[in-house]
Amino acid sequence: MKPSQKKIAHKCLIQFEKGYSNMEDLRTEISSSLATENNLWLSYDEDAGIERLTATKRGYGYHKHYELFDFFDLPSDDGEADMEALAYQEPFLWFCGSMSLKRDSPSKEDPLKEQIESLSRIALDENRFSLGCIPCIKKDGSYELQKEAEFKGKTIRPLMLRGGTKSTELHNALMRDEHLEKFMMIPCKDNGFDIEGLAVFKERIFIGLRGPVLNGYAVILEISCKEFDGELILSKKNNEEKLYRKHFIDLSGMGIRELNITKNGDLYLLAGPTMDLDGTISIYKIKGGLPEEPGSVIHDPERLFDVARGAELEHGADKAEGMAFLPDGKLLITYDSPVAERLEGDTGVWMDCYDLD
Repeated sequence: MKPSQKKIAHKCLIQFEKGYSNMEDLRTEISSSLATENNLWLSYDEDAGIERLTATKRGYGYHKHYELFDFFDLPSDDGEADMEALAYQEPFLWFCGSMSLKRDSPSKEDPLKEQIESLSRIALDENRFSLGCIPCIKKDGSYELQKEAEFKGKTIRPLMLRGGTKSTELHNALMRDEHLEKFMMIPCKDNGFDIEGLAVFKERIFIGLRGPVLNGYAVILEISCKEFDGELILSKKNNEEKLYRKHFIDLSGMGIRELNITKNGDLYLLAGPTMDLDGTISIYKIKGGLPEEPGSVIHDPERLFDVARGAELEHGADKAEGMAFLPDGKLLITYDSPVAERLEGDTGVWMDCYDLD
């Protein structure tokens, strides 16, 4: 299908708290976005936290930072969680790390031998293997993450998917999967296993993979969870052998950057390059969502339009990675590595809003 860009409806200013310690990382490395009424939630690559902002006349401000360490005992005291995906279903805000390995990058200032050696080094950040949910309750007009809350007569608390320090129950199961096992130990930017999308609809949790892409088909994993002894554990569907489902979607060779699901079950996908390269980034729609089956192959998802393409501006710039449905019906796209023209003062960054009509 021929790429088709859509006119931006308007710009949205995201204004962070003045003096925030990781300001430049935060506003230039946004990896996921989510809206709950008048609140915008963001995650970024270099931390183990979640950001909440509140609607203003020009966009979002009144920034509040939440540390995952305040809700969970994470495996590493100082490692990033590589928070790549957020989702909301009352009464929880869900989050997911990339669960990926990473390859070191050479620095041109280093001697040649060291540069070559660096490309052989593969690292594992233990906090990346995180998938969980935190009570997210509306209070005084804004949603708040809470360590404990009452919901429909039940006390609810933060929950994390069961796993070790270097894996999760899901990751362990995929190590024996006929499609994905060979990619589990490959770094994310080498078309290895890399989570970048999350959506929750009723009892179904959808996990979008940036990689691997298999012969042009992107992968969405589907799981269900139940609480057991203060943790989340994977729960099999009736009469199904695996702890997860696999859905393959023809996205013309692109991987998944973000997922979002509407109240009527329509699934929206933000799709872009799998590896570290410039390329088209597109919005797709699967009307009615994915089938209630152990697996599926979607050959013809509806390609709605393309968003800003970094290759048209400068290498590695304006990489769309976040997609949030706003209360006014518009679609907010947030960018990793925004071009300099998007930066506003010392604390702001301009993002794009699109009409879906």
